[in-house]
Amino acid sequence: MKKTFPINVIKHVAAQLLLAIFLVVTGSAEPGHNQNVLDREVTLNIKEKKLEYVLNKIEDQTKVTFVFSPKLIQSNRLVTISKSKEKLSAVLNELANDLHLEYEVAGDKVILKRQISDKNGVEVDNSVPEISPIPITGKITNLKGEPLSGVSVLVRNKGGGTSTNANGVFTINAEDGDVLVISIIGFKTQEITIGGQHELTIRLEDAVAELTTVVVGSRSLRPRTNVESPVPVDVINSKDLLATGQIEPAQQIQFTAPSFVSNRQTIADGTDHIDPASLRGLGPDQVLVLVNGKRRYNTALVNINGTVGKGSVGTDLNSIPGSSIERIEVLRDGAASQYGSDAIAGVINVVLKKKTGTQVFAHAGQQYAGDGANLQFGFNQGFKLGKKGGVLNLTGEVRHRQPTNRAGDYLGTVYNSNATQDEILIAQNGGWDRKNNMYIGNSKQLNAYGEANLELPISNKTKFYAMGMYSYRKGKAAGFYRYPKQTTQVVAQLYPRGFLPYIESEINDRSVMAGIKGKMASAWNWDVSTTYGGNQFRFDVTNSNNASMGTSTPTSFYCGKLGFQQSTTNVDFSKDFGSNLKLASFNVAIGAEMRIDMFKITPGQEESWKNYDPNSGKAGGAQVYPGYQPANAVDENRSVVSTYVDVESDITEKLLVNVAGRFEHYSDFGNALAGKLALRYKILDALSIRGAISNGFRAPSIHQYFFNNTSTQFQLINGTLSPSNTLTVRNSDPIAKALGIPDLKEETSVNYSLGITAKPSRNTSLTIDAYHIDIKNRILLAGPFRRTPAGTSIVDQVLNNAGFGTDVQVVQAFSNFVDTKTQGVDIIFSVSPQLGKGNLDLTLAANFNETKIKKVKGTDKIPAVPDSVGNYFFFDRAEQSRIELANPKNKVSLSANYQLKKFGFMARATRFGKVTSWNADPRLDETYDAKVVTDASVSYNILPQVRVTIGANNIFDVYPDKLKWFQIGNGDKTNIYYSNTSDGRFQYSRNATQFGMNGGYYYISLSANF
Repeated sequence: MKKTFPINVIKHVAAQLLLAIFLVVTGSAEPGHNQNVLDREVTLNIKEKKLEYVLNKIEDQTKVTFVFSPKLIQSNRLVTISKSKEKLSAVLNELANDLHLEYEVAGDKVILKRQISDKNGVEVDNSVPEISPIPITGKITNLKGEPLSGVSVLVRNKGGGTSTNANGVFTINAEDGDVLVISIIGFKTQEITIGGQHELTIRLEDAVAELTTVVVGSRSLRPRTNVESPVPVDVINSKDLLATGQIEPAQQIQFTAPSFVSNRQTIADGTDHIDPASLRGLGPDQVLVLVNGKRRYNTALVNINGTVGKGSVGTDLNSIPGSSIERIEVLRDGAASQYGSDAIAGVINVVLKKKTGTQVFAHAGQQYAGDGANLQFGFNQGFKLGKKGGVLNLTGEVRHRQPTNRAGDYLGTVYNSNATQDEILIAQNGGWDRKNNMYIGNSKQLNAYGEANLELPISNKTKFYAMGMYSYRKGKAAGFYRYPKQTTQVVAQLYPRGFLPYIESEINDRSVMAGIKGKMASAWNWDVSTTYGGNQFRFDVTNSNNASMGTSTPTSFYCGKLGFQQSTTNVDFSKDFGSNLKLASFNVAIGAEMRIDMFKITPGQEESWKNYDPNSGKAGGAQVYPGYQPANAVDENRSVVSTYVDVESDITEKLLVNVAGRFEHYSDFGNALAGKLALRYKILDALSIRGAISNGFRAPSIHQYFFNNTSTQFQLINGTLSPSNTLTVRNSDPIAKALGIPDLKEETSVNYSLGITAKPSRNTSLTIDAYHIDIKNRILLAGPFRRTPAGTSIVDQVLNNAGFGTDVQVVQAFSNFVDTKTQGVDIIFSVSPQLGKGNLDLTLAANFNETKIKKVKGTDKIPAVPDSVGNYFFFDRAEQSRIELANPKNKVSLSANYQLKKFGFMARATRFGKVTSWNADPRLDETYDAKVVTDASVSYNILPQVRVTIGANNIFDVYPDKLKWFQIGNGDKTNIYYSNTSDGRFQYSRNATQFGMNGGYYYISLSANF
């Protein structure tokens, strides 16, 4: 008969083995030393608390460390013990006898094990009665006794959590011995151990000395809410981001921050894969992005096609996994003096999660039209490190987005420019699908992310912190269809019916950051950190050809890579001298930054760019996106050194003053200096006025210095979009200089803001902020400089002299040739009334803005002289409208969120203002009216830790206005019909966007917290 061993014996042997390994690693102490440990005195007066709680108390008094398996010793058992200055040995013996435990001493460590059998060899019954959770109720206030709503209440190391309602009240199930973690931004986190009490009153202290809290707009250690700060700051928590029903961070911010706009582009080369975003109607490169308060690198991509933000180099917010975000802070004010270049419109700071526990996110949905399916899975896990508050938070996320297609019926000719003959050829070739020969909409994307955020106390006043992030994204987007009639572009033997070429992207983002921060004995806070990160964008073209190669052409091409890397080192110091000066606060912050920017262009394979038969008239290179040539190769870097000082003080109880200044030196163009003065004055306790004046700057990006390529861009000529080979040259290129384009220099700005803030009650707030921003020497793509039919213009001469034949029709280069003025107002009103037994949050958020071109600067070769309808030779009306009219001039959102026990209801209506697209021919100008997009969802806690949400974005399936056909001509002449639709292929504008062109979207999502 085969002998079996009881499971308890197996566990006992395993525990002994683990103990042996532990003793080998740590080394056991000598018996005499063990005896000293057991002689240490313990005083306890505990009634019905968990064993783990008792052991923690003993550890605090004796400085020993208990080593055990909570499950093996059943540490959730309730213990009652009373001792006064008793030796540790006696206490341990009593616990061991009562709870059937064994213990061994190794140095300052006590190893606890489960007793398998008594002295007579009889197996011990260690079963423990089930402990039922009990409801705990409480009220949370600030030190003034004012209730705090939205405070997070969690049971540490367990599932389950809640938050306070408008009256500061919460209810949660917990057991005796459980630890409640109470937290909210701006206040110190508290931990409370449950020990028989069922009702709690908790008062939270302001987080005045919290080194871990990062709030943009102020380096003061004194926390300030959005109504107390001298400049407007929106704080959007992860709960609000998830409530949008969006899964990409840029789209989440679009529907929560009134002055932020981000829309997906289509038929725009690389910009199909990275969404340009703007703040207060300015460019994507005029807003600075931070992660955990440290500068985030720009993307490698330069937006050179006909989209919003043309000529800009922005920061890709969608390269950050949404599951890792704790909150997003949006500073809506010029801040170049505080944070450096790019912060003309403001700053977006992404704060990553730094909490323990497990969070899981899942999302599935698709468009009403049946395409555009999205799948997301995110996982966030936080680990407690040590006993001093260390934490490691890890995130993994995968997102898959299917493409959408909103193309119209193609009405043009296919095989022949003669319509009658073309119909005969179509019939002979089996017909033609006029609906599906273009893909206009979202690109296809597969995204995978990993992120780690670490904070580890080294001592009571010093912390080490680090962050690492990686994302891999694979995308696929279509270009314009190449028809058989386009004989210079199509190899008919390979594609007798033409072809739809695809641009496939491979985008890699990597970043690491590490630093140490602490506090000196002299009360100076210090922070030293270094950050390294970058973006690489690889282009591949598939289902295409190089027409100059004939039938020997490949159909897939590697077209090269763009790369941008950035290394930033910061040293920061701050101290509050308020008590020395008998002021509530007088915070002084000083610091320095060293940054290195690196930009690289790697050429593609030869077949992707070369014209093998230039005399044939056939186009060379891969159709849709010719590869980067060896002549385009770039491997450049520059260095930036800066220093700043920032002083903020509560001069009186009513007056707050902030003064900041920053100096930066660039190795490639020189110096920049910026300053700021901001004030806030309390008229009443509940009413304040605030204002700021600052000058700012934005240095030309290294991309704008060195980017160059040849691309196929479609220009509207006589009402028809026609392909034009467009040459983008460096600012320093002889072609740019022959056109009179001067060397690049920094953009400079002057920002003015004035606002009021009101908080008439604890759950009601109002902020109204007006702003005016003047920008000089704005950097844009000067052009398109086009060849003329006669071939006699300066552009023709310059291109011919440079050796470019007629295969290049257009040239463009970066230049500081525009001055602009932007002004507007932001309004945010929120109220959280108690409604029945539930809590209602209402928010009205609005932005109104207008940007005007004040001046267009010509070159010494091509003066800025507009024609009769406003077209400059190098800056036509279409390019002007991209700056002034392509983004909505206003956005108004009204949202309601109601929570009732396990149920949640959300409804949000967002009105996007009208947009306009001008044309070089004013008769083709179009304006698209304002639209209201409505979102709604219902959520339910199927378990205390698990919440399911069913909802729809754009629930009424609203689309932008469709493009129009125009009739041009007189009654006595043949009427000519022109259209911005490109022969019917475009139903909606791709030049001016409000909220996209995909229609309604329904989804189901799941979130769980453990």
